[in-house]
Amino acid sequence: MTDALMRKLGLTDSEELLVALGVDMRRIWFNYGQPDTGPDAEGYVQTMWGARHRRVDPGDGRPNFISPFNEDTTVEEVHAHAWPHAGRLDYSGVRELCRRHHGEYATFGAPWSPFFHEVGWLVGQEEFMMWMHTKPEVIRAIIDHVVDYEVEATRRFFQATDGLLDIAYFGNDFGTQRGMFISPRMWNDFIRQPLKRYFDVSHDYGCKVMNHSCGAIRDIIPSLIADGVDILDPIQVAANGMDLAGLVRDFGDAVSFHGGVDTQRTLPFGSAADVRAEVRAYLELTKAKGGYILCGSQEFIEDIPLDNILAMYDENRREVRTRPTASTLTPAGHGS
Repeated sequence: MTDALMRKLGLTDSEELLVALGVDMRRIWFNYGQPDTGPDAEGYVQTMWGARHRRVDPGDGRPNFISPFNEDTTVEEVHAHAWPHAGRLDYSGVRELCRRHHGEYATFGAPWSPFFHEVGWLVGQEEFMMWMHTKPEVIRAIIDHVVDYEVEATRRFFQATDGLLDIAYFGNDFGTQRGMFISPRMWNDFIRQPLKRYFDVSHDYGCKVMNHSCGAIRDIIPSLIADGVDILDPIQVAANGMDLAGLVRDFGDAVSFHGGVDTQRTLPFGSAADVRAEVRAYLELTKAKGGYILCGSQEFIEDIPLDNILAMYDENRREVRTRPTASTLTPAGHGS
């Protein structure tokens, strides 16, 4: 979609596109991963977490994915596992990436750190869900080691930014279209405190925190706010309980919102006039307090007409130009 928008507007790179759309945030990308090793004699490569997998099934009857942990794994064995070290990552280019944009745009980013997913990919998604009930101490130990690595990577990343990063940005998808992947109680027991570690280290370095989760996460929004989230992303308004009006009413005094322009209904299936009306409604909803950053409710994909995307940003600029309260609004986005 980025390439298609650039072609339509006659632009040559993504930075020109962001400028043309009036986007005032710039993401600082950083790869927190380390390369796989191998393959070994049986064709397996090993991830930095110690899982072994084969990209091609040779038909020998062996599994194509082997976790380092199983039903018999003990907490002691988890601690003894060869976990990766964040000091091996290369942070040398981070400051320059920030320097290019800091002061003119809001810089945001961090190691993405999707530990809720990393653990599922490491032990198997079904095992992750079951072991929270049957092997809770083992799962807690695995979570702690994954988070240890990612928080250390994040700390070193912040050091490398040298104070030029405005917003830390982390992502785990806790919600489906209808509710949470796990119950709010289980989320509170297993996920909440590890997640707060990312927020705490971000605030230690003077950054606001933008937390990403797709889906219907209304049940945990009070906890996210209490634990230090400053901006919620992406506000998937078509999911249960996530309409922006209700979120602004109930939480708008305590947190900002990034997203909301509906990529499931309005943008792909509505007219440009429908898109403009939705943008105006959101700006009207939030004009008194601010606390809203215009963006899609998900990334833009190929089912969305380009003219609808352009209408979204154009209407935002038009509204901001004509409103006497424009200083309270922060037009931005990264969905393209």
